[in-house]
Amino acid sequence: MTPLFTQGLPAWRSLAVLLAALATLLLAGCNTMRGTPTRYQSTDAIVAAIQLTAQDIADLAVETDPVTRNRLQNKAVAVIDQQYSAFVRSLVADRADAATAVAGTTLGAATAAAFVDSVTAKTNYALFGATLIGAFGIVDKHYYFEKTAPALIAGMDAARTQALLQIKQNQQFGTDRYDGAAAARDLETYYTAGTLVGAIKDITARAETAVAEGQGQIRTLKVLTESEMDRNGAIVAAIHAIQTPQAVQKGNQALKALGLKEQLDAHNTRRALLQELRASDGGARTDALEAQLKAQGLLK
Repeated sequence: MTPLFTQGLPAWRSLAVLLAALATLLLAGCNTMRGTPTRYQSTDAIVAAIQLTAQDIADLAVETDPVTRNRLQNKAVAVIDQQYSAFVRSLVADRADAATAVAGTTLGAATAAAFVDSVTAKTNYALFGATLIGAFGIVDKHYYFEKTAPALIAGMDAARTQALLQIKQNQQFGTDRYDGAAAARDLETYYTAGTLVGAIKDITARAETAVAEGQGQIRTLKVLTESEMDRNGAIVAAIHAIQTPQAVQKGNQALKALGLKEQLDAHNTRRALLQELRASDGGARTDALEAQLKAQGLLK
């Protein structure tokens, strides 16, 4: 049976048409598939125009004039920013290029299958295409793009912001407090913040801080006794029972006595009382809440 792609055309001409379509797909991936328009100016052109030289950094390290120090440091910051932006774009573009290459290779496999008559060859081409798509999907979705790359970019952005803030704050000082050597060191810190190593360091530091804070909060939590849990359960049940206008009025009286804002309806009255219970430490504030609910006849 003649394949659909070759009906009415010589085989070589049909193949040429399909190869042209494949080339169009791959070329489209250069811009459209990356999700970015053509850049207003190339990074290389901008960096070249800034004209930061190794001598500028050497001069910065020994600079004694604050104005010149800041000018040289800002030139270096501008270059670092341009190169960082190009690096981040490349992380996304590399993924898009890989996806385009997979699509093109898969199309090539399907095209080749259309131009052979052997059932075995067709099957092999189909299996190759399916395997290629599946392998790329696993790596892309689960191990790199959906998880790693966004987290690393966020980590780099956070670290760079903190490093730049430090630079801008230090630029307000004279060279007696912020000399050229310190300014040069801060540039290196700013650059490193925009690398994968800097991102991992920032993410690790934030994770360690979160763990330490969480452990500290856990250590300070009070473990309620059985009798205290029973009492809290009774208070919660009494608060949930506030449904009628009369009960709402009594609940607001309890809130007022506790120094809290009165509410307009049953839902908000219950929520305000429950928030007070959660904020209490099982001590005096819980005692006060329980006393007011009892005083209003809401809790026996």
